Amino acid sequence: MTTPAAATSPPPTEPQPRLGPVGTFVDKQVGGLQSRFLRVPQDPGAVAALARMRRAVGKEPGEIMDVLEYTFTPALLNGHPADDPNPSPAERAAHVAITLFALHQQSRGERMHHRGRGLGTALRRLHTGSSAIPDPIVRRFRMLGTADSFGELTHHLRGVVQLLRTASAPLDYGLLAQQLHTWQDDPSRVRMTWGRQFYRQHRPDTDLGASADSDTDQTTA
Repeated sequence: MTTPAAATSPPPTEPQPRLGPVGTFVDKQVGGLQSRFLRVPQDPGAVAALARMRRAVGKEPGEIMDVLEYTFTPALLNGHPADDPNPSPAERAAHVAITLFALHQQSRGERMHHRGRGLGTALRRLHTGSSAIPDPIVRRFRMLGTADSFGELTHHLRGVVQLLRTASAPLDYGLLAQQLHTWQDDPSRVRMTWGRQFYRQHRPDTDLGASADSDTDQTTA
């Protein structure tokens, strides 16, 4: 395992996307774990917590009991019956986002949680040239759009996160959690947000009044 380096200076200040309760909870949890993991000396508790959460990737909330201290808060029930054995949509969204962050941050010495970096933007920026986007990146992106169940979506997201991790490319996990929550009720809204981020092209600021290559997604989808 690569020993994480000291946390670098934070990225330049960007306008931050608006987050609802699910995204705010995940942003706080992931941000705290990330800071502890990158601390010098490294926090052993954060290392152990991320390792436990990686074992929970792809599993339902509650299957791995010892991650609930990081992935659950009563606010995620939000009217969902506490005696219902099935997780609420908010619980599912938070669980997926936090466990995928643990996978993304593994052995990385840089901050893999970056506020304002939407999923479509993160994937698009894997290719920085002016030529057509390479087929492997396009295929990964299109898989997200063809998912017709939450389980299939999260399976494809795991592959995307592994791709981002290899490139040390960050992602906003609070925003991802918020969008996963929305997806369970309105998938097309989230697909449109990701598609706009992925396919937009850089234009001068004078074109349409602003640059279309901004990192920040101002909607929570």
